[in-house]
Amino acid sequence: MLKLQGETKFEGTDLESVLEKAKSNFNASCIDEISYKIIQEPSKGFLFGIGKKPLIIEAYPNEKYLINKVKKFLKNILSYFEEDVDININYYNKTLKVFLEGENLGKVIGKQGRNLGSLQHLTMIYVNRMTDTKFDVKLDVGDYRRNRKKNLELIADNAAKKAISTNEKVELAPMFPFERKIIHKYINYNYPKLHTVSMGLEPYRKVVIYPSKNGHN
Repeated sequence: MLKLQGETKFEGTDLESVLEKAKSNFNASCIDEISYKIIQEPSKGFLFGIGKKPLIIEAYPNEKYLINKVKKFLKNILSYFEEDVDININYYNKTLKVFLEGENLGKVIGKQGRNLGSLQHLTMIYVNRMTDTKFDVKLDVGDYRRNRKKNLELIADNAAKKAISTNEKVELAPMFPFERKIIHKYINYNYPKLHTVSMGLEPYRKVVIYPSKNGHN
C-alpha cells in the first residue's frame, strides 16, 4: 500500500473528526485521499469518565492524494503553454505513468522532446519530495515516447556500427536519463561486445560507446 510523508497518529472522539484532523494535517483535498488504521478504539470509561480512552488512528496520504497533487502540479505548469491538455495518471509499483492528451501539443513536447523531458524530470523531483521511497515517473504525449524510442534505437544502431568499423569510441549528443537508458539497453542487448557509459553532468550528460567491453579503444 502506498504511504507518503510517513504515518502520523491522530486522536479524537469519533472517526469523522479524527479523519478531518488528518486531512488538514496533510493538506489533502478530501478524506478519500487519506488511508488509516485504528490502533485504539474509544471507550466511555467508568464512573465520571475515569478510564475513558479516545479513538486513535494511524493515517497517511494514499494513491489518490499523490495523483491529485501531481495533476495540480502539472496543470499549473501546463497553463503557461496556453493549450487545453487532459491529464491522465496511472499508478503501479512505485511508478507514475502520466498521459497528456490534446490538440497542438508540439510546444509541450518541444524540440527533440526537450520540454517533455524537462517536465518529466521536474515531476519526478516533485513526487520524490513527498516520500523517502523513490518513485519513477514516465510522462508521455500521445505516441511520442514510442516513436522517440524507435528513433533512439536507430541512432544507437548507427553509432554501434561506427564504433565497430572504426574501432574508435563514439560520443552521442546529450540526452535525458530515460533516453540514455534506451541507448544503453539497446547496445547491451544487440551489441554485447561493445561497452557503453554515461559521461558528463546534467543536462549535458551523454552516452559514449566503446568498441570493447573493457572500455578502451
